[in-house]
Amino acid sequence: MKKILQIFLFMIGVCPLFSSAQTYPDRPVKMIVPYPAGGPADQIARELANGLSQALGQTFVIEAKGGGSGVIGTGFVAKAAPDGYTLLAGSGAPHIAVPIFSSNPPFDGIKEFVPILMMIDVPNVMVIGPHIQANTVKEFIALAKTKTLTYGSSGTGSSTHLAGEIFQLEANVKMTHVPYKGASPVVNDMLGGHVDVSFLNVSAMLPHLKSGKLRAIGLSAQTRSKALPDVPTLGEQGVPGNTGSWYGLLAPAGTPDSVVRVLYDASVKYFAQPEVRVRVEAVGSEIKMLNPQQFLAALNEEKRQLTELNKILKIKMD
Repeated sequence: MKKILQIFLFMIGVCPLFSSAQTYPDRPVKMIVPYPAGGPADQIARELANGLSQALGQTFVIEAKGGGSGVIGTGFVAKAAPDGYTLLAGSGAPHIAVPIFSSNPPFDGIKEFVPILMMIDVPNVMVIGPHIQANTVKEFIALAKTKTLTYGSSGTGSSTHLAGEIFQLEANVKMTHVPYKGASPVVNDMLGGHVDVSFLNVSAMLPHLKSGKLRAIGLSAQTRSKALPDVPTLGEQGVPGNTGSWYGLLAPAGTPDSVVRVLYDASVKYFAQPEVRVRVEAVGSEIKMLNPQQFLAALNEEKRQLTELNKILKIKMD
């Protein structure tokens, strides 16, 4: 009788877990993008939200919470209930760079989150405004040695900021950093001639490059982009550089494993569709599926590398 009672009590304890796995999601899910609407993070999040909505039969609502180099939106999710109904369409800057560059980190980008999957890599591309008289990286460096130029980024500590800092270090030039609250305002000011150069994600720059309004002179990656096959890498032009952004799905720490599994499986199945892959790669992104364990390992390695790099760059956010 005692053994039967123990089994009964055990089943009462685990039933909610089974129920959670079977019913999630049973209401709309909020997906936070920590950058302004219209940028690459927003575009990728909408692609994923569309796929999850189709696969799981619930609405995944995108909510942009830009500002603070992604800190505001990322911090919002860190404090949310760990029930799977508030997710983060995150990227590397808030998770890794911001805590490293801050003397008083707003959160721990690894301990306060559960990684679900890293889904996409997007390289940065060096783009110059229409007012800059240079056609190659070599010509740009020569110009930068004659006067102080400005480079815009999507925020202090972002991958676009790091790309600019690394470029200055490798090219032995000095430029003035102008941080913005996302990619879109950087592009607007470049088009207006208020910023000279930027190292934004390929996906953010592609429409303006194809229209001819802006010019790409170098790709910050190991290999050329399928979306920009005629643009040589920075390395091909004698300036080492391999920066970009990863985009992934994360949840607040404590989110049940059953929920993580549902989201991971549905996301992988969606991105495995040939038409989805073609659509994603057409805008300069590269699909890179990492499971939760692989994602966590990648985060820890990125933290180690960036900590070492910042001993040279000495970037401070406060």
